Amino acid sequence: MTTDNCITLKDVTIGYNGHPLLKDVNFSLKVGEFTVLFGPNGCGKTTLFKTILRIIPPIQGTIVYGENHYPRFGYVPQRQILDEIYPFTAEEVVLMGTFGQVKPFCPTSSKNRAWIEQCLKDVGMLELKKQLFSELSGGQRQRILIARALATRPDILVLDEPITGVDILAQKMIMELITLLHRKHQLTFIMVTHEIHSIPKWIDKIIWINDNKVLIGDSIELLSPLIKDEISFQGTLWH
Repeated sequence: MTTDNCITLKDVTIGYNGHPLLKDVNFSLKVGEFTVLFGPNGCGKTTLFKTILRIIPPIQGTIVYGENHYPRFGYVPQRQILDEIYPFTAEEVVLMGTFGQVKPFCPTSSKNRAWIEQCLKDVGMLELKKQLFSELSGGQRQRILIARALATRPDILVLDEPITGVDILAQKMIMELITLLHRKHQLTFIMVTHEIHSIPKWIDKIIWINDNKVLIGDSIELLSPLIKDEISFQGTLWH
């Protein structure tokens, strides 16, 4: 793994309309790292990653993105619903990931079509590419949304609560898929979650937010003494 930082936060305060939610946030994410942003609902996880994505500006401080360019983000949303007025197929949903690179509603080049099929293959959904997105299961929809994010050719892949709303078996399969994709593509991953059992043991960094504090560790074991009263870690993590 490279030692280059792709994102660095320096004395950052985040919040909305000038009202701070988290203060003095300092950390760096290295290229190729898998980072988990963990904490209970309402703690500020979403505000923090939206600030990192430049959706909302920091109230104070500096965010530095690499050395040469602003990274391209691939985003996997928590919400799995598309407007059912438009009967999109799985393939068409993944194609949406290329709209920043090609004009929408224009003929898709053979090169781009091959890339879409590769993304579908990577998430195990190539055979269902003509299936309507609305007819897929929750786990299958999540795979398609991951493929759409991959189609953007991202430097950083952000997964927002990737196992919320799917059954236990689908949760395990999605986490196994995320593990494989990280190893294959060597992208920087940021996973946002409030569910401790979704955190892989092998992660590079965990950022834990609670009670308006941000705690950072290189592995989940470093933070376990801090939250052992809330959650039992034993036997709950994916390998």
